[in-house]
This record gives sequence, structure tokens and C-alpha cells, in this order.
Amino acid sequence: MSKKLGLLLIRGSGKSGFQRQERFMERLEKDLTKREIDSNLIHHEYVDWYEPLQEQQKSILERMEEKGIRLKSRLTRNLIITNIGDLINYGGKPNLPSNTYDETHKLVHKSIVDLKNKLDDNAPLVILASSMGTEIINNYIWDRQNAVGSDPLGNSPFERFETLVGLFTFGSNLPIFASSHNIDTLVPIAFPSPHLAPELLPKAVWENYYDKNDSMGYPIKALNSNYERANVTDIQINTGGILASWNLLSHFGYWYSKKLVKRIADYIQEII
Repeated sequence: MSKKLGLLLIRGSGKSGFQRQERFMERLEKDLTKREIDSNLIHHEYVDWYEPLQEQQKSILERMEEKGIRLKSRLTRNLIITNIGDLINYGGKPNLPSNTYDETHKLVHKSIVDLKNKLDDNAPLVILASSMGTEIINNYIWDRQNAVGSDPLGNSPFERFETLVGLFTFGSNLPIFASSHNIDTLVPIAFPSPHLAPELLPKAVWENYYDKNDSMGYPIKALNSNYERANVTDIQINTGGILASWNLLSHFGYWYSKKLVKRIADYIQEII
């Protein structure tokens, strides 16, 4: 049976796995059930974009071992390579082809097509993206909206994000990546799409959540005048428990936030 609403979840950097997102979905589904909203109307997919980066990163320490080089703090090195390394590896280097950028986006496309195939034609789409996932989906949408000629990753209105009605970003890394460009000339994605169904236009929202204690997550409207005029709202939120809410560890608390679960449930109820 085709479903009425698509929900796409995109995680941040680090080793593959969806524990935080799965926990979020469990709470969200319980909330929707209390509201007597039929979960059969909704289909969700997780984007596992990490494999191209992971394979490259794993090979670094393996090559050292093959040469008999002994390094201390292997756990710390692995943490740095598989987390901070994501921020460096994903975008490639100037004047050099970026295999990881293209391969990462192919995996994003696979999840989007899998989601589309479970839904009614041109069903509305809601995206939840955290941390580095916000940069990846931002680039991916930008590429679809600005493709020149035939776009193999944009074969339908759904794949071109013309039905994207809700975009919720948590702990966004966009300002970190923005510093590698001329910040004043950066332009946000077009949201909502001019092709969005007229009855959904009044309900279209892009909300960017950040914790002031999260050194990896930022508001984005302050980037430049283009973002200031964009249809996006920055919202300060407190994430994490007693040990995490006041420091960098708050960056990992968005998917556990009861306030965010309630907000997404409220929004889904409005769309449904």
C-alpha cells in the first residue's frame, strides 16, 4: 500500500549505525499513536551515506600496520579519522576530483528512491538531518536544483525535492563548511520549491535547531544577507542530560530531545 508522507532521516559523522535515529523514531511513533494518527500513512528511510568515507578512512591505519609502523592512541586516532576526517574528506580538495562526494550522493539518492517507491506519487517529503548530514543534504538539494542538462539523480519531482515541505536541521555544520568559500556570496537552497503544491505552501517550514553549548552546531541566518532573507528559522534548544547539556557533548543530544520529538509529531499531524 502506498503511503501519504515520506520521512527521510540523515545522521551525522562517525561509524555507521542508526541507534540514535531509531530511538527517535520509536518515540515519534509512540507520540503519533497517542494522537491516533495511523503510522501506516507514513514511511521513513535512513540515509547511510558513510560507506565511501569509511572505506577510505579504514585504509589509512591499515596501511600503517602493513608497513610495521606502531602508533599509540589507536582509539583516539580512529575517532579523529572517522569523525573529524569526515568534514575534510567529504568535500575533496581544490582542483582534484572528489570520489567520496559523488559516491556519498549516490547513497543519498538510493535512500530517496527507496522512499519514493513506497509513497503515493508526489507525496510530501519531510527531512530530518543532523550534524554533517545537514551539509550533505544541503549540497545534494543544491545540486538537484542547479543541475545543468540531464540530472541522473533528479528523475522525478520527488527526487528534485519539489515536494519537500518540511526541513528540520539539528546541530548544523553549514557554517563550518562555509568558511572554505567566499561567505558573502553563498546562496541557500530554494525553499520551498516553487513547484510545491499550493495547498502545502503555507505549511512549508525550514527550522534549524542549535544548542548554544554545542561547538559543532550553529545558527545559519547570520551567515550573510542571502541566508538572512531565506525562509529558515534558527531555534535555540537545550539538548543532552546533566553531563552533556553544558558542553560539546550536547551535539549528540538532538535525536534524544523530547521537545524535538513533539515538534516533529505536531508537524506531521498538521501535514497528515
